[in-house]
Amino acid sequence: MPEWKYTGVPVEADRAEASLKTIRSACFGCGTHSEDCSIARAAGDVAGMLEKKVSVRDQIRAQIAGALAGATFPIATPVDLIAAFPNGADTTCQVGELKMTAGEAGTLLGPSDFPFRSAEDVADTIVDRAGL
Repeated sequence: MPEWKYTGVPVEADRAEASLKTIRSACFGCGTHSEDCSIARAAGDVAGMLEKKVSVRDQIRAQIAGALAGATFPIATPVDLIAAFPNGADTTCQVGELKMTAGEAGTLLGPSDFPFRSAEDVADTIVDRAGL
């Protein structure tokens, strides 16, 4: 049974999974995601308790999807996609030393990628093209 590292209290795995899902849903889509974010840190702590290593790919994917959480889909053009990010082309996702702006990520996309139907579609396409 997983143990909460701050108290040493055992926690049912199902309860920890539910907590992790809730924490991840709390992302504000602020546009800048890093290990300095208390929400990201809490998610990392719970994921670590479950002995799950969250890959850089999964973290960047989640940050992109979170940044687009308030966007209206489908998104038909590159200009509309950049505008959907909270800080436009300057919206930044970061894990450790890896840092990517929406503007940089946009260079990985081509006209045939559009329209995007969901934030997850955008995130999947970007992390695939980035080779993460």
